[in-house]
Amino acid sequence: MKTSKLTSVLLIVLMLGFLGCDLVDPNRINDPNNPSVSEVLNNANQDQLQNILSGLEVRHRSSAAGAMDFIGSLGREVYPMYASDPRFMGQWLGLSEGADAETDPSFYSNAQVWTVPYLAVKQANVLIQSVNNTDQISEQQKNGYLGVAKTFKAFQYLIPLVTQSESNGIRIDVDDPLNPGPFESYDEALTQIRDLLDEAQTNLQNAGTGFNFELTSGLSEFNTPSTFINLNRAIDARAAIYDEDWGGAIQSLQDAQPFFELAQGEGVMNKGAEFVYTGPPDAFNPYFYPENAETNQIVMVHPSMIDDAEAGDERVDNKFFQRNTPVTVGGKSAIYQDDRFEANTDPFPWLRNEELILIWAEAHAQRNNDPSDLVEAVDAINFVRNTWGLPDFASTNQSDIIDQVLFERRYSLWGEFGHRWIDAKRYDFNDSQYPALSIPADGGVIYGYIARPLSEINWEEFNN
Repeated sequence: MKTSKLTSVLLIVLMLGFLGCDLVDPNRINDPNNPSVSEVLNNANQDQLQNILSGLEVRHRSSAAGAMDFIGSLGREVYPMYASDPRFMGQWLGLSEGADAETDPSFYSNAQVWTVPYLAVKQANVLIQSVNNTDQISEQQKNGYLGVAKTFKAFQYLIPLVTQSESNGIRIDVDDPLNPGPFESYDEALTQIRDLLDEAQTNLQNAGTGFNFELTSGLSEFNTPSTFINLNRAIDARAAIYDEDWGGAIQSLQDAQPFFELAQGEGVMNKGAEFVYTGPPDAFNPYFYPENAETNQIVMVHPSMIDDAEAGDERVDNKFFQRNTPVTVGGKSAIYQDDRFEANTDPFPWLRNEELILIWAEAHAQRNNDPSDLVEAVDAINFVRNTWGLPDFASTNQSDIIDQVLFERRYSLWGEFGHRWIDAKRYDFNDSQYPALSIPADGGVIYGYIARPLSEINWEEFNN
């Protein structure tokens, strides 16, 4: 009996002790190295703003590089040969029975082109709100942060948008995650993305001559407000061709000079923005593999990239390595691996001048206001071809010139953003008029778009 009473008293004392503590909002010491969001949303100092910006660069890197696996597989640029999970090959290539990205809202790993980019958008929103709510920096300095944040944010919106159908579209207003705005159509979303890029350009124009923060070495060519405008306008040129605004693409490229440069040479082609990898505690470049690596967890070059290549194309030699033995996963085999990187800390390109030259060519060929447009397009194509050891292309036929641009994009931009599938989608998979758009099905499915994710469908049904 005494033991029972003593136990009861001890339990009561312990309960009172717990109740005396604030379990919901305890008075604890905050970790200065990992501040909470609330700490940086009001009167953040420069160190805190730098941390948020550095985090935004990491989010930006994670989503854009991760999207290449997914979109690159849809367009048969690569085989996602990850034997640890057969769904990569079975689902992404449409080889598995019942696999259908267009109708399945739970399609395997669609977060790579949806959730992950929106995490980067969220990071940008935190930075924007923090900058607007602080008096620790000047108005001019605020414009620098805002211009960079909005530019990255606009780029991230493009990733989910290019995977959606015209009717699905994406959300643009996600500032309040518990009260997001409506889904915008493809065209309206593009308009708002480009408006955001214009806002960013205005911010950068009012940011003075220098930033009071640091960007990674992958943006060394764009580390002042004026040069970051060049990057901003280059992104807008990409968005403009998605928007079929050919005149707008040409104007944005002109505004992107001197980043945009019409000339030949490897240095000219390769200048641009890169993701930086430094190893632990940072990440390694996920696309570096030693030559002939003994692995079945590797992204391999799709055989069609080799089969369709033009003889003497140095892009093939520079980017693809022929292994001693092929890698086989999911009934598919490939013998060429990515050979762009010499070490696992090499940077990964995410926007290069070579793409801008080909945007210039496509925009002029599509605009075709007078014969000079087609001449400009052919000249731009040949800057690329001559750089990589190929003879001049010659034509005065608009369709042939556009098809040649699309062919050059396959090899110039391989493994950078999933451009092959995006290009085919932009042209409605019209391989009869433009043979360069033809994508081999491999016995699977060439998807036209990705279904809206299940989480978004559930949210809409619950809140409407």
